[in-house]
Order: sequence, then structure tokens, then C-alpha cells
Amino acid sequence: MRKLQFKSFATRMSLYVLSFTLVVFTVIMGLFYAYSRDKVTEYAVNYTHEQLQNMTARISSLLLTVETTLNHSVWMIEENLANPDSLRRVITAVAKNNDLILSSGIAFVPDYYKEKGKYFMPYVSLRDGRTDYQVLGGQDYDYPCMDWYLIPKLLKRSYWSEPYYDEGGGNFIMSTYAMPLYDSKGEVYAIFTANISLSQFTDMVDRLKPYESSYTFLLSRNGCYLTHKDESKIMNETIFSTAFEQGDTDLEHIGREMLQGHTGTRKLRQNNRETYAFYTAIPDIGWSISNICPASVILADLYTVSRQIIYLFLIGMLVLFFIIYLIIRRVVRPLSEFSHSARVIATGRFDVELPQVTSRDEIKTLHDSLVYMQQSLASYVTELRDTTASKERIESELSIAREIQMGMIPKIFPPFPDRKDVDLYALLQPAKEVGGDLYDFFIEDEHLYFIIGDVSGKGVPASLFMAITRSLFRTLSPHAVSPASIVTELNNAFSENNEANMFVTLIVGILDLRNGLLKLCNAGHNPPALILPDGKASYMNLKKHLFVGVMENYDYTDEEYMLERGTKLFLYTDGVVEAENERKQLYGDERLIKTLTDNASQDVRNMVNTVIHSVADHVGEAEASDDLTILVIDFE
Repeated sequence: MRKLQFKSFATRMSLYVLSFTLVVFTVIMGLFYAYSRDKVTEYAVNYTHEQLQNMTARISSLLLTVETTLNHSVWMIEENLANPDSLRRVITAVAKNNDLILSSGIAFVPDYYKEKGKYFMPYVSLRDGRTDYQVLGGQDYDYPCMDWYLIPKLLKRSYWSEPYYDEGGGNFIMSTYAMPLYDSKGEVYAIFTANISLSQFTDMVDRLKPYESSYTFLLSRNGCYLTHKDESKIMNETIFSTAFEQGDTDLEHIGREMLQGHTGTRKLRQNNRETYAFYTAIPDIGWSISNICPASVILADLYTVSRQIIYLFLIGMLVLFFIIYLIIRRVVRPLSEFSHSARVIATGRFDVELPQVTSRDEIKTLHDSLVYMQQSLASYVTELRDTTASKERIESELSIAREIQMGMIPKIFPPFPDRKDVDLYALLQPAKEVGGDLYDFFIEDEHLYFIIGDVSGKGVPASLFMAITRSLFRTLSPHAVSPASIVTELNNAFSENNEANMFVTLIVGILDLRNGLLKLCNAGHNPPALILPDGKASYMNLKKHLFVGVMENYDYTDEEYMLERGTKLFLYTDGVVEAENERKQLYGDERLIKTLTDNASQDVRNMVNTVIHSVADHVGEAEASDDLTILVIDFE
């Protein structure tokens, strides 16, 4: 029995292939790696440092233009000192003549101009193509206490400040080039400043990728991240805090080398991968730049050459398989007949007669398997044909149902282009082909009627319930005086003969566009968010009533609010706050409020799109678990 197994087709073929493959592959790859790995690594080090040097030269050149612009503008300040109001033209010219400069100012020593008060700092900033001028100084902006003022004044030399967030001036993360101005006695009477945004360097540094999958970061003179692929680290962490958190002594050593202005290369491990760190300093400003690249990426060219060697290996395999084929042909001739039969079966002729086999080795096993395959394929093809036809019919019907459903809700925005007192934007994303979320709105007699809801369940039943709800809302609203009466009529209509036990959560509202009186009725729905004109966002404390369709003659009540002009009302379904990522973590109420607060100044369309993108970023690759609907009303 053991001798029979050794002479079987599968055993002999495996031995021939394995022996030849092992010899060829070991010899070729061993010689290749012994010679090439060091050469490729050496080239990567030289190439990456060349790219870093080019980047430092470019950054230094840009910073030099800022310094040069201020140096060439000092004489204009000195000529206009007698007329402090004319200094506005000087700093405006500075900001406009250099694309890198976003704002400029002259911070005079306290009481320099008695008529201007103790503090006087004319300041010009470029915002969205327009020039904003203001005079800074006071308790809310005590500039004599700030580093960009104190350090150059005490040192009596120009100074690039550490990046910071300038509240009251630029209102963005900036670095300030501060140059002291001297009077005839050699005393400093003002600090001439130019501010550049850190974001102007971010894209330039991020695009520096000598190798794919590598990334580049920029450090300030105290080790703080100025740019990084993880944006949460920017201005919040240093290279040393990251090294401490990861327990990475190599990264700590790199940080010390960079802050000391050294240039070098160091190998370290990150995420259990061998990685190279290339770093160098940026002269004059004290910043440093580093590129992190996995060793596997550096050796990508080596892998390319390896593939060429593998192609030679495959050619050897073809020769080997040809030799094996001749041997097998002589030993097991019936295989050619089985091959012909298999091709006939592949054309759909499942009743073809197979050659007879009398042996009891693998050839017999193959014969029995082909017989079983004939029977299984015939049955499977019949079932597949029926299943495919049924699936195509269902998909066609669902597609038509989706078009009908989406056609029932308003989709033209802005919906009231001639009105200046209100703006709306809404979006509905079903989790499946059709869904159970709905929204609707219309204006009647200077009153805005609106509704948002979520039907229990999903799919076709929920979509039908949604369509009925929307139609009844349109029918009942013009004759109703309050949202509660509309919800009551909807509840009574659905509760009667509700054998499917379906229900819908709703918020129905009526906004008087003349005076801002808002009436709302909440039937078990998520509380809406109110975004005040000052940008503060919070959930409304509405009383939650019973779902619509559960109990007939339930008593629904209204709640009234007076809206200020500029207030936004954000309504949504639970598909927003209950969106799950791959780790089953919810998007959550707090994240939604933070997103609304951070984007309170946006118009309704951009606000909705921002929330949708925020939810999508949280969900990632996870499958959508529920319909998602948003309706935003801006009472302008």
C-alpha cells in the first residue's frame, strides 16, 4: 500500500516540482540579496537627504523674503512716524507685496503716542481677498507681555517666534517675524511684525515623499510638531512626548539630534516594522524637518528586481512542468481523455459520457469526482437561472421604488430663492435601496410647516409607511393651527387597524416667519439642536410624546420658542448619532454638538455636508446600519 502511494501521480509530481524549485529559487535569491540590499539602502539615504536639503532651502528662501520685505519697509515707517494714522498704508503695502505674509503690524512701546492711549498697534490682515485694519492693544490684547514683542525688544535683534494661536490679531496659528525699530538714541520704540500662517507650509511639507508611504514632519525649536500626518499632534504634542508615550528611545535620540541642528539618519522600529528616519535642520529659524520611511518601501526597487528574477524562475518552472507533463502522459494516459470530457462539460453538455477507469488510484478518484460534478452542475445551473431571474426582477422593482420615494421629497435647494427671511437644506440617505426616513416642508400664509421622521423597520414596508406619512402631512397641515393637532390626526389615522404594528417617530413644527414664533411637537424623536447667532449649539429640551401609530387618541401637546434672527434649527434622525464604526462605537450626541459648534457660521448646505462627512469619517469602512436624514432651517 505504501509503495502504491509513492508511485501515485500526485506524489511524484510534487517531488519533481519541489526539488527543482527549491534549488533554483535558493541559489538565485541568495546571490541577489547578498549583493543588492546594502547598495539600495545607501542610495535611499543619499536620495532622501537630497530631498530634505531642497525642502529646507525652499523654506529658508520663503522666510528670507519675509525678512527682506520688512527690512525694505523700515524707511517708510520712519518717514510716517509724525502721522501715526498714515502707518496703515505702510503695513498694508507689506501684507500685499508678499504672498506669504497674511498680516502685519507695528507694536509701539506703551505711551509712545499719548493721543492714542497707552497701547497703540496698527494691524492689517488679509482675509478672503479683502484687507482688514484694526488697532490692537488693551486688556484683551496685552501685546507687551507676548514673546514676539519681549524677546526682540530685550535682545535687540530680529526674531522668529515659536508658532502660536494669535487671538485678537490673526486668529489663526502663526509664526511672527519681529524686528525691533530704533530711534536716534538707539532705543527700541516699536516692534515691526509680519505674520505667516503655519498652514502655508503644511501642504508643501506633506508633499515631500521621497518614497511612497513615507511621511515628513516639521519640528519647532522646542520640539513641537508643526506639521504631521496625524493632525491631532500639531501644536499639541512634541517629539519627546510621543517618544515617551511609545517608550521609543530611538525617537527620543532623533528629537535631541534635530533640536541641536544636526543632520543624520537613524534606524528604528515603529509598529513592529523596521523604519528609517532622515532628519536635517532649517537654518536661521531653528526648525527641523524629518522624513520617516519604512524599510520595506525603501527596498521597493529591490523587490522590483526580485520580480524579474522570479520571472526567470517561472520560465524554469515551465520547463519543469513540460518534463513532468511528458512523464505523466506516459504513466496516466486517461487524463487527456478526462481533459476533453471536462471541456465538453464546460460548454454545458452535462450528460457527456466519461471514459471508463478500472484502476483504484487517483485516476479513479478523478473519474468519480467528474461524475459528481456533472450531476451537481446540472442542478446548480438550473437553480442559478431561476435565482438570477428572480433577483433581477426584485432589483428592478426596488430601483423603481427608490426613484418614486426620492421623488416625493423636496430636492430643489434653495427651496424659496425669493425669500430672504428663511433658508433650508435637507438630505436623505437610505441605508438600503428604499428606507423609512422622511422630511418635508412648505410655506403657507407666512408660516413654514416642516416635518422629519423615522419609520420603524427598513425596506419596502418602511418606505410605504413613509409615503403615507408624508402625504397625510401635506393634507392635514394647511388646516391645522398647531403641530400637536397635525401629529394627533396622524396618530389616529395610523393607530386604527395597524395590524403590522409599525410606528413612526416625528417632529412637526410651524415657524411664523413674521416674528420667529416656533411651535414644535416631538413624537418620540431625537431632540433637535438649536444653533444661536453667537455660534453656541445645544439640544432643545423638548417633551417626548409617544410614537405615532401606537395608541389612538393620545394627547399630544406643543412647545413654543421665540427664535432670534440668525438662529439655525438642526433636525435629524437617529441614523446620525447612532452611526457605528467598525469597532461598534457610536457617533454620539456630544460629537454632533461639537461638529455643529465648530461649523456654526456655515450656511445650511455646507453645514449639512460637513456633518455628513464627519459621520462618514467616523463610520469608515463599516456598513451603514440605518437611514440618515438631516433638515436644517436658518431663520435669517
